[in-house]
Amino acid sequence: MGSQRRGRALLGYLAERGVPAGQLDRVRVPAGLDLGRTTHQEIAVAILAELVQLRASGALAPGTAAADRGAASPAADRYGQSVDPVCGMTVAADASGRPLEHDGVTYYFCSSGCRRAFEQDPAAHLERETRC
Repeated sequence: MGSQRRGRALLGYLAERGVPAGQLDRVRVPAGLDLGRTTHQEIAVAILAELVQLRASGALAPGTAAADRGAASPAADRYGQSVDPVCGMTVAADASGRPLEHDGVTYYFCSSGCRRAFEQDPAAHLERETRC
């Protein structure tokens, strides 16, 4: 994190110490969306905003994919997350997401209440999901 000048100096320093060019190419300098002159807090938000932008565009580095971590469900996206079919919240596509298999697809939920609602009437929630 820092200015372009500081970033070039740091990348040069790392290159001199043998860090492979492929790894150096992955470093974003400066980090974050360009908001001009900002406070430290705004810089932190700008970095998070850039990460959200990269995630949404699918441009994050390989290795973050759910498939790379062994997730087998088409309901889980490549970032190990899923959308709760009841409330629409993004949840972890792992055991903490209260998984439930229905018609060969594993769904994940933000709470036991959403999971119960889905169990009582899956068709109502899946119908809503396909309309969006």
